Amino acid sequence: MKLKYWTFIIALYAGSLCSCSDFLSEDPKGNITTNYSETEEGCERLVLSLYNTHRDFLERLYLFGSMGADEQLVAVNGNDWRYFGEYFDTQMINNGWNRDFWKQLYNSLNVANLATEIIETAEIKDEGRRAELRAEAHALRAFYFWIITETYGDGAHFTTESTAGVKTIGYQPGVATFYKQMLEDLNIAATGLKLPQNSQWGRMNEGIRKFILMKVLMSLAGYPDDVISAAGYTKERCYTDALALTKSLRSDYNYRLLDDYTQIFDVDNQINDEIIWSVQYSTDKTYNGGGENGLHRYGVGWYNKSAVDNKAITTLWSHSLYYGREYRWTMPSLFMIQNFNEYDKRLYGSLQEYWCWIPTDWNQKPVYSDTVLIRHFRTVTDEEVAAGRQRAETHPLGHELFVEGLNHMYNLQTGEPTMNGRSCYHTNLKLLDSSREFAKDEKGHKDFIWFRLGEVYLSQAELYMYMGQKEEAAKVITELRKRALTEGHEEALKVTPDMITLDFILDEYMRELSMEGFRWYTLKRTGKLLERALKYNPDVKDKMKAYHVTRPIPQNEVDVVTNKDEFHQLPEYLSLIHISEPTRPEPIS
Repeated sequence: MKLKYWTFIIALYAGSLCSCSDFLSEDPKGNITTNYSETEEGCERLVLSLYNTHRDFLERLYLFGSMGADEQLVAVNGNDWRYFGEYFDTQMINNGWNRDFWKQLYNSLNVANLATEIIETAEIKDEGRRAELRAEAHALRAFYFWIITETYGDGAHFTTESTAGVKTIGYQPGVATFYKQMLEDLNIAATGLKLPQNSQWGRMNEGIRKFILMKVLMSLAGYPDDVISAAGYTKERCYTDALALTKSLRSDYNYRLLDDYTQIFDVDNQINDEIIWSVQYSTDKTYNGGGENGLHRYGVGWYNKSAVDNKAITTLWSHSLYYGREYRWTMPSLFMIQNFNEYDKRLYGSLQEYWCWIPTDWNQKPVYSDTVLIRHFRTVTDEEVAAGRQRAETHPLGHELFVEGLNHMYNLQTGEPTMNGRSCYHTNLKLLDSSREFAKDEKGHKDFIWFRLGEVYLSQAELYMYMGQKEEAAKVITELRKRALTEGHEEALKVTPDMITLDFILDEYMRELSMEGFRWYTLKRTGKLLERALKYNPDVKDKMKAYHVTRPIPQNEVDVVTNKDEFHQLPEYLSLIHISEPTRPEPIS
């Protein structure tokens, strides 16, 4: 059973969303009385309310975690989040999406802090139940701390106390303090969480806790030794403990890799054995609290116009229920596409290559026997383009076949999208939601996968590499690739120990987890963000600098603190203070 959230509990944190620019201006109690929240039912609903906050920051986490790396580029449209994807310093510091992301993350943290406080003294008769709720709140808080720390670094504000009013004193103790608290929270959580098979789907359990701890340890290992030591660890222990967690996640629970890669992301298969944790949505919008999933639209380009010459494709609609509502915000990089071998099935489960005729109504199903657009994952000749257009002469309905290739969407030397390619590109299949009610419906209810077993395999291979066990790393990736093999071409995807390097493993992360939302964070923790973004992302050249591995604190938050000598903007961004942001682009039609 999927976890359904109590919608009226939104009042617990909604007050803070209405505030202006007050630093950490939250009222976690909202319209729920203190007396009620200190009952067992109140504690239960307080903890459940945290899951609803995930819908608030999911969109921004996805974009901040996807853009400005080597995997996705900014397409033709977008909002002021695009400045983070292209590292426009003057726009980032006073950016509305950055302000919202900070506020939403601290809203979640504040409710988690409140939960950890109230659960200890609440009237809960069953101490076992108290332990479960305590564990859940601490594990969720560790997750929020991880996102905050990896996003804002030493600029992040640290607190473990809930705030019922306006707080204007900031505290920046540095990342080591955050990691020490994350590890403490996750240790507390280990004492009370249930096993995955005994939990409500989507609710915190022991498998999710171990996955978060794995990510925390691997991120911590990427910091200098003094930071790791201050958090109570060594780099070697980070690796050995994280490796033990990967082994446990693979063997101690009922998680398994699905045989068919596409089934992981099927909207009709949202509860499956590979998913460890996902953000939940319901077909009954009463339970979504106004927070439906809109990510389905961002990776959809024009499929009713040609990348060759911008000619209209009249056999397709500008939006459709099955091919998506086009927003043209994010698009794959040329490097991402070329990173796949043509015999790797994961390519065809990640990006759309073929579109079929949709007659009469944009809510209709395509006629799958009549392909009208092919966007190849290779270059295409002028002769192939012309032959497709000429098909209309013999087609019973006079339909042209639009054939286009990478050379029509990208400059093959620089990787920069062409003018038409910024709009006409391969759709991100992983986010599509064909269960929406109509073609232009933006309110999707497809769950978003945060953690899945495929990443555990990759993490295990990476850890084996760090520990000098390249043969074991090759074995793990070989096992992960089994479902990606095209019969008869197994040699094309063979993995040997001599192939194992950090860049190879990061390429494999891309092949397995492309466009799933955490690429920026993965490259950051491995120390490869700057190098690979500059090498493979043409939009960040001459803009991205070493300090961009940390996002700026929203300047409005710095402006209102009263202890400015102690809490301040990150040094690299100081010269950009009070530069006004540009007008927000108009939304697309």
